[in-house]
Amino acid sequence: MSAPLLSVENLGVTLNAGAVPVSLVRNVSFSIDPGETLCLVGESGCGKSLTALSIIGLLNRKVMQVSSGRILFEGRDLLSLRAEEMRRLRGDRIAIVFQEPMTSLNPLQRIGQQIAEVIVEHRGVSEADGLRQALQLLDLVRIPDARRRAEEFPHQLSGGMRQRVMIAMALALRPALLIADEPTTALDVTIQAQVLTLIDDLRREFGTSVLLITHDLGVVAEMADRVVVLYAGTVVEQASANDLFDRAAHPYTRGLLGAIRQLNSGSRDRLAEIPGNVPSPASLGTGCSFRQRCASAMPVCHSEMPPLSGAGPHQAACWLGRIDEEMPA
Repeated sequence: MSAPLLSVENLGVTLNAGAVPVSLVRNVSFSIDPGETLCLVGESGCGKSLTALSIIGLLNRKVMQVSSGRILFEGRDLLSLRAEEMRRLRGDRIAIVFQEPMTSLNPLQRIGQQIAEVIVEHRGVSEADGLRQALQLLDLVRIPDARRRAEEFPHQLSGGMRQRVMIAMALALRPALLIADEPTTALDVTIQAQVLTLIDDLRREFGTSVLLITHDLGVVAEMADRVVVLYAGTVVEQASANDLFDRAAHPYTRGLLGAIRQLNSGSRDRLAEIPGNVPSPASLGTGCSFRQRCASAMPVCHSEMPPLSGAGPHQAACWLGRIDEEMPA
């Protein structure tokens, strides 16, 4: 087997805005193979975006810092790179698409110029050559009448078109890793499907690995090879997409799956829900971070954090030990 393209090992992120540092991300570990799509799943506030920003080096260092772990990309620890080295890597070998393109695009600059700027900066080509490649990229992401769109400003494009522009910018230099942070959140369902299909088609064409951050399990079912479930800043389950949907082990994952309406079931019953909210990082205390919302919580859940365990690649952090019970001998 080839080595992973990206390995996140025991990542910790700390908030230093108050008198006492607060852990926002704790001991997060996962890897992504070349050409693979890995989905990070969880509610808002579970640490998905912070993990992505740590990888690409965009944490707000005035109030946050990576407090532990390593992030190995193509064999290099990203956390050990100087700012200039990380800047050269960002956009070239690692690219990111954010969930709201209107806040990521420059409202005062034409679309073609913004895409061309990435190419000119990293490849040292002329502005004319950068603009020529920008038009090719707009065609690649299926924006009709690319020459006219390249002359327009972001506000003149629809949300779906702006997101396609962001994907074009991210793929301009054929990165090895594309991080997509909830790229379809602000789009209607039809445009969501088109954007996700586009990302997957481009992944297959260029062999790009994808780290897709989402809270939508429908997106996970459509896109993921493997899934990492985050809760309150830590990994509670990881598995192949098929295994996760067939036999989810952690109560949180089962709660997420139970909240999905099955359109072909014909049932009008109320959807299952997970009571309560994700706890504040400052109030986690000892024990399992899901204990206050879990109907199966036992005394040990309140006193000790369960480790990830299980046979093979399907692992869960739960004292119930369902993985070992359900995996075949």
